[in-house]
Order: sequence, then structure tokens, then C-alpha cells
Amino acid sequence: MIVKKLIFVLILAALVLFAGNCSGSGSTDTKKNEKKQTNTNTNTNTVKTEKANKSEKNGKKTQQDEKEKDEKKEKKDMDKDADTDAVPVQVINPYYGDISSSLLFSSNVDAEEIVDIYPMTSGIIEKILQDEGDHIKKGDVLAVLDDREAVINEKRAHINYEQLKMEFERQKAIFEKQMISKEEHEKLKFRVQTAKLDWEHYQLLLSYTRITSPISGVVTKRYIKIGNKINTSQLAFSVVQDKEKIAVVNIPEQEFEQLFLKQNAVIIAGPKKVKGFVKRISPAIDPESGTFKVTIGVKDNKNLLAVGQFINVKIIKKVHENVILLTKDALLYEGGKVFVFVVNDENKALKKQVKLGFEESNVVEITEGLSKKEKVVTAGKSSLKNDTLVKVVEPITT
Repeated sequence: MIVKKLIFVLILAALVLFAGNCSGSGSTDTKKNEKKQTNTNTNTNTVKTEKANKSEKNGKKTQQDEKEKDEKKEKKDMDKDADTDAVPVQVINPYYGDISSSLLFSSNVDAEEIVDIYPMTSGIIEKILQDEGDHIKKGDVLAVLDDREAVINEKRAHINYEQLKMEFERQKAIFEKQMISKEEHEKLKFRVQTAKLDWEHYQLLLSYTRITSPISGVVTKRYIKIGNKINTSQLAFSVVQDKEKIAVVNIPEQEFEQLFLKQNAVIIAGPKKVKGFVKRISPAIDPESGTFKVTIGVKDNKNLLAVGQFINVKIIKKVHENVILLTKDALLYEGGKVFVFVVNDENKALKKQVKLGFEESNVVEITEGLSKKEKVVTAGKSSLKNDTLVKVVEPITT
């Protein structure tokens, strides 16, 4: 009985001890689980905070980007509006160069020597050796007439002269021996001289069957044809000495004191320009026109000008070297004054008064009011006022 009670007590104590251990283990696990849950919650909150911060940062960046984009768009719209309001213009820069004061007149190219050639005898044209445009020298044969009759006459005269000459030589020996009279000797001498003259005369007539040029130059006109009969009153050729060309101009008497010999001139024929000089000045003034005659020598070594060609003659009075030049289409005339528009760094047109010097063709000398670096408006200036906003455009090329 006592033993049974003892066993019961031991079993009960063992159960109590086992229950205590299980309780302690459960508490520990619970604490561990609570700690793990706390750490998980902490990590979750940290991630959420980081995401929130990143999202906030991205939001701020997006707002800033959108703001910059809006500002760029606004600026672009303003520039577009400014371009729409700006007046389109074309500009050029003044430049340095030489310009002259001159007298300009119209004339025609002429030649110092122009020859119309007529035949010296009549006959049938047998050959034509030179034609229009051919360059020839003095004495060159231009055409040949039928010379058969002239050749016969020349030979006959030559034979007659030689016969009389031989007879005179024989008679001279007899005369020296005083076997004939002086009178007979003199008669034969005169016959020899006459025969010589006849021979030379027929030689000359034979040479007339060759039409020759009395000057060097170029054939400008041929009037004859092969087979035609020609006489001494008919024109055969025209020849011009093309190396010494001239131009004659009539200048108002007010300029008489401004001209002098060898004064420089320029001959203008379209795009061609040839140097010239004052060759002759007439001392007489025409009372009807009030002008005096001036002959301009033309230095046409390359033969660029043709005789008879229409030209402009510019006689140089004075030259200004290395001065500021500008095209005339940039100028504005108001109230007797001259103005230009220049474009500044802000693309605004500013009106400036300028003073002019020499003028030549489409170019003028600027003596005051401009520098080489300035941009001067040439096209579009009629729409401008002082301080007008402009847009510089390139000229349209075709």
C-alpha cells in the first residue's frame, strides 16, 4: 500500500516536471516568433519608407523636367512669335577698294588707218588670194587679174630695150674712133633711154594686174568675185589697220581744263574692258554743240574689239584708293540727306546717316558714317524704321 502511494507520487512529480518543461519551451518559441515578427515589420516599414522617399524624389524630378520642358516650349513659342514679327532683310558688309571720278561717253571703235582698195588697171578677176577676216601685211597680193596681154607687152618692151642697148654699145666703140657723128650717137642714146622707160612702163602695167594692200591689217570687206570684169573705178577690198584702234568722243567745253594727253581711260564693251589713253585733244570748240573732239587711243593687244563696235569710253579724272565702298541699293535718300540701315547684335535695324564721295556704276564711296564690320541692309529696307526687329535671310539663288 505504501509502495503504491510512493509510485503514484513519483509519477505525479514526473508529470509536473514535464509540464513545466513544455511550458518553458512554448514561451521561448513564442518570444522568438514575436521577435521575428517585429524584425519583419521593421524591414517592411524601412522598404516602404525607401520606396516613399524614392517615389517622392522621382515625383520632384518629373515636376522639374516638366517645368523645364514648359519653359523651353514657352521660349520656343516666344522665338517663333519674334520671328513672325521680324522683318526679313538681306545685308552686306562694306569693303575697301579703289574708286574713280570719271567722264563717260558713248562711241564706236575706229581705226587710224582704213583703206579702200581699187584696181590700178581693168581686167578679168582670175584669182582671189585673200578674203574677209584674213590678216595681211603691207604689199601682200589680194587678187590677180588676167595678165596675158600685160606679160606680152612687158616682154616686147624688154626685148626692144635690150636690142637698142646692144646696138648702142657697138656704136659707142665706133663713136670713140670718130667714125660716126656725135649727133647720131646721141640719137641712139635717147632711143635706148626711151626703150628702157617703155619697158619699165609695161613692167608697171603688169604689176597692176596684182591687187595689193598698201597697209598691214585685216581684210574687212571683199567686193569682187572670180570671173568678174573690173575697172579702176570699182572698189575691190577694204582693209583696216587693226593694231592702232581709236575712239572719238565729243566732250562738253566745261571739262576742257580737266583733260590732258596720255590721261588714262577705259574702253567698255559689254563684259570686256580694255585700257586706253587720251591721244589727241582738239584745241577748237564747236560753237553749235559746245563740245570739243578728243581721240582716245585703244590698247587692244589681244584684239578683243572690232572696228565699228559700239563702246562706252570712261576717261579717268581722279582715283581714291583703299576707301570704304558700298553698293547703291543700300542707300536711302531723305530730305537731301543719305541714310542706311545697319543690323546690330540684337537683330535690330538702326538708321544711320552717311556721307558719300565718288560714285561709279553701282558703287559709291562712303566717307563718313560706316565701318567695314557693319552689316548694311540692301533688301527689305523700305519696310524698316529705326529699332525695327529684323531677320537676316540669304539671297535666293537660281
